[in-house]
Amino acid sequence: MILVIGGRSKIGAALIGELLGRGQQVRALVRSGEPVGGLPAGAEAVTGDLADEGSLVTAMAGIEKVFLLSSPHPDAARWHRHAIDAARRTQVQLLVRSSILGADRESAAEFISAHTACDRYLEDSGLPHVIVRPNLFLQNIPESTVPSIDASGTFYVNAGQARISMVDTRDVAAVAAVVLTEPGHAGAHYDVTGPEALSYTDVAAKLTGATGRPVTYVDVPDEAVRQALLGAGLNQWFASALVGLYQEVTGTVQRLTGGPARSLDDLLGQIAPGWQGNRR
Repeated sequence: MILVIGGRSKIGAALIGELLGRGQQVRALVRSGEPVGGLPAGAEAVTGDLADEGSLVTAMAGIEKVFLLSSPHPDAARWHRHAIDAARRTQVQLLVRSSILGADRESAAEFISAHTACDRYLEDSGLPHVIVRPNLFLQNIPESTVPSIDASGTFYVNAGQARISMVDTRDVAAVAAVVLTEPGHAGAHYDVTGPEALSYTDVAAKLTGATGRPVTYVDVPDEAVRQALLGAGLNQWFASALVGLYQEVTGTVQRLTGGPARSLDDLLGQIAPGWQGNRR
């Protein structure tokens, strides 16, 4: 049986579906008092909390493999150490951790440095493991960028002309499903990207084509973005971590899953008809 920690995330939910489709028995961790209705049908729910190592030991009873992912949080590194320690105590055969691209080296960025610390803790634990390091998610474009476009068709990001090989969360899940169900991956570190590296100028051009109205990207200073995030209700830690946040393109998705990585054009092609319909 496979335990998925982070099953309500986009990656986790897609992974549960992939695993069930492969005929696997899946258990999903849910916190006490959290409704279980949002889990894919066929997944078994088990109560536990990353902040409580004892609850994780209980949740891992009878578990052979674990997928570990959590939302960004100042305590995330401690949480992941709890899960790794619990997996070691229960003699889990393989732990697959969702990290972040760039966590194989030192970085001043909060998100990357926390993932680097977690990756090294897992590597030193003695547990059989795989580390999956995805880049920025394509889903951030429709969910964060598009809603930020103002009446003039402009959106603002502190990215300059950096080119980022954004990846679809479904492709990250597909890679995780392969390493959890097929032999020969223990000890591997997989950088997972989309098929191309895009600047936000490229993103604006693709949004123009998808939405049918001119969209323009404007680069702004870090502090302006930080203040905007704070104004939108994010706390100081999360806003600063986001501001601190990738051009490398890998063939991991194609190599492990046998299918091409999804592009931004693919994602926009799926959802843009709804945007255009709303304009009529």
